[in-house]
Amino acid sequence: MVIITLLLTRSVYPLRLGSKAGKKYVDWVKDNPPDNSITKILSIGVGSTEDGDILVIGINQIMPGKEKEALELAAKQNVFLSTEVEGLKIKSEVIWDLAEAYKIIGMSGPDT
Repeated sequence: MVIITLLLTRSVYPLRLGSKAGKKYVDWVKDNPPDNSITKILSIGVGSTEDGDILVIGINQIMPGKEKEALELAAKQNVFLSTEVEGLKIKSEVIWDLAEAYKIIGMSGPDT
């Protein structure tokens, strides 16, 4: 079985701020280049919400044992972007493999 832990980030912002949000993300990456020893980008999707806002979903693979570092980096990025782009709503969360999620609560998971 392959165990993979994901970092899922969901960003929502008004359409009128698309260019500003994109520029601020580029600024962030220039000053904080990706560290593939912590996370690796798997996918970035762009769509819209029911209200017509821009929706960006990023999925990164978290390298084994790097959950804390990944969440710290995501939190710093999220604070930067949300303070730079008024109206931006952003959230990051870890998505665990079922067996790994059960380990967090001191149990072994069901056989799947």
